[in-house]
Amino acid sequence: MDEEYRMVIPGILSKVPEVCDFVVSVARKVGLDDRAAYHCQMAVDEACTNIIEHGYGRNNPGGWIEIICCDKPDRYVIRIVDDSPPFNPLLHAEPDPNAALSERGRGGWGIYFIKKMMDEATYAYENNRNHLTIAKLKTPKNLAATRGAGLETGTPVRPLDKGYWEIIPNGRLESNTAPGLQSVLNGQIESGRVRLVVNMSDVTYISTSGLKVLVNTWRRARERGGDVKLAGLTPHVLEVFETVGFDQLFGIYHTVDDALQSITDEAA
Repeated sequence: MDEEYRMVIPGILSKVPEVCDFVVSVARKVGLDDRAAYHCQMAVDEACTNIIEHGYGRNNPGGWIEIICCDKPDRYVIRIVDDSPPFNPLLHAEPDPNAALSERGRGGWGIYFIKKMMDEATYAYENNRNHLTIAKLKTPKNLAATRGAGLETGTPVRPLDKGYWEIIPNGRLESNTAPGLQSVLNGQIESGRVRLVVNMSDVTYISTSGLKVLVNTWRRARERGGDVKLAGLTPHVLEVFETVGFDQLFGIYHTVDDALQSITDEAA
């Protein structure tokens, strides 16, 4: 018999990381590899965030979301159930990751990630409830720990050579923590520091909320004659940027020193 694991949360954004912890903890039990577990974490994060923001009107304690994780012989199945108004997210038109930034719509990226990172995704409206079911095929590898702490509020900022400033976020960059980083980055731009290198080496996870913060900052910096470069992305975080084509938007480098060297090369 397939074994099931259940969790229910209220429709509040601050509870979404708890769901991510739950999904990854079950993934450890069922034997997913590290990359597959990261994909499941991101898909559930995006799905729950969409339900809370659009289905429940953002932070509605009266709403609820139930997560049912099922261990099947060949796959890890996650069912996400809520009683917000009926809506099939899988019918949303997919954004084009190859389009220029100015031509991209603002919505649909969360569902895009779910479709790209999960092996199966289906929707049904049953008993006055939305049922989104996603699945990841199993691999024989053992799962390593994928979760980190939330983004710390004191994001370090330090000067670099050539008029650049280094921003050093860490932990998870998602709907609950992205506003804090946005505040730090806005402060840099408003103070005239428009040439930034964001050191991502300690960022363990990024969602579309985190991507939006970085894109917004890149836009504002470029409008003021500056730039935003990224350094030290982990393989999982880099894959997210590649999935939406943002590796073509940002200058992405292995290290901060490599980012600074690129500035010298551009000036030569």
